[in-house]
Amino acid sequence: MILCFDSTSHNGFKRRMPHSYKALQDMGAIIMHGYNIVGDGTPAAIIPLLTGKTELDMPEMRKRFANSNAVDPENFIFKMLSKYGYRTAFFEDSPWIGTFQYRYNGFSSQPADHYLQAFLQEETKYGAKWWNGINKRHCIGDTPQYGFLMNMSKQVTSLAEKHFCFTFIVDISHDDFNMITSADDDLVAFIEHMRYSGKMENHLFIVMGDHGSRFSGLRETYQGKIEERLPLMAIMLPEKLIQTRPEALTSLQNNAHVLTTPFDIHTTLVDAMGLPELANDYVVLGSDIPRGMSLLEPIPKSRTCGKAGILSHWCVCSKWYPVLPSDRLYTQASAALANFVNNVTYDVRSNCVDRKLTFIDWVMKLSNNDDFLSFKSGIECNGQHETYVKADVKSRPSVEYYQAKITMSPGRAVFEGTMKYYVNTEHFVVSDSDIQRITAYADEPSCISKTHPHLNKYCFCKDKASKLPFT
Repeated sequence: MILCFDSTSHNGFKRRMPHSYKALQDMGAIIMHGYNIVGDGTPAAIIPLLTGKTELDMPEMRKRFANSNAVDPENFIFKMLSKYGYRTAFFEDSPWIGTFQYRYNGFSSQPADHYLQAFLQEETKYGAKWWNGINKRHCIGDTPQYGFLMNMSKQVTSLAEKHFCFTFIVDISHDDFNMITSADDDLVAFIEHMRYSGKMENHLFIVMGDHGSRFSGLRETYQGKIEERLPLMAIMLPEKLIQTRPEALTSLQNNAHVLTTPFDIHTTLVDAMGLPELANDYVVLGSDIPRGMSLLEPIPKSRTCGKAGILSHWCVCSKWYPVLPSDRLYTQASAALANFVNNVTYDVRSNCVDRKLTFIDWVMKLSNNDDFLSFKSGIECNGQHETYVKADVKSRPSVEYYQAKITMSPGRAVFEGTMKYYVNTEHFVVSDSDIQRITAYADEPSCISKTHPHLNKYCFCKDKASKLPFT
């Protein structure tokens, strides 16, 4: 049983859900303090957990891309477990912006035995209920939507046969994380139900977040940047598993302060079910350990982001040092990031404006001693975009990594990006997979959202820009 809350960092959960956090501690939950995201947004958190893979490891499923198809349920843990006699459930609210509907083509067929997507699409009128004001937005009848999903999840945990349930609650934390507090007492009740009903005898129970806040005012601070990368991950093992494999609990406890990822959760799930053959055995080039490791086995404390499959932009273990404004690369790195933002919208320039760099917040350089995963040459998250920018520098190590935070107009679009710099050829490589926008774009890209959703964070529609003052 996995209960996931959108945009929920470890520290954010402690602040806004204090009763639930205490209930987890009282239940003996192991809190994973080194749980690190591996990419931007919900898909980068959920896909590895449910498949053991990244989206690039699977057939093309993004909207408007060549040879793109619907998402194949056969790649997901639901279908895999069905072959072993499990009843499966996948519950997710806010289906109009669903994990596999917003940027992807949706599933080719029902991914799990119990799936609420069609019901919630109809109940919300494909999102119209959400956009028509706040009245009753968060409820189904007289029941909070999160409560409805919890109730459905509780029913699944009461099934007599083997079962697996992944529930993703979005509406009370995605736009305004402060609202999650409204679910604190109800989550306590859910946790206590699992604890005192006897279900923990044979249930692996996880309460987690996909990532921290991505667009709030907090996210623009250093604290928010770290919290985004460290979501909540609380794990409670079945009593039977602890009895038969006491070393599993010891390993989990020891791994609580080790670098871990969503890939590890997938491997842990199938390990706990006695199905280790379902784990993904992919090994990052140059590594001597699998990318996904079971938390029920010892994980080396020396594990690095590179070996765990975490790009340097998302790694909280990396050491970054400020670049002075007087350094030429301060300006060059910022220009590289700004040029990339405009280059990716070049093909839709008839709809999207050419943004302008208005402010450089900071530029940082990665310590040369850090071990990290380098960019996949030619295979970036958007499938095609790489940008090369000439820079004038003195002799340096052959490869360096820079990170910049910039603000661009129109509007106030704040971007953070990590760039690979080749000193010998004096150019930057900028990848979509390591650029994030940390201010909400709202309806800025409405003119291309349906046709090019992967460009939403970059595009400001010309028809909207023409209505702004001083444009």
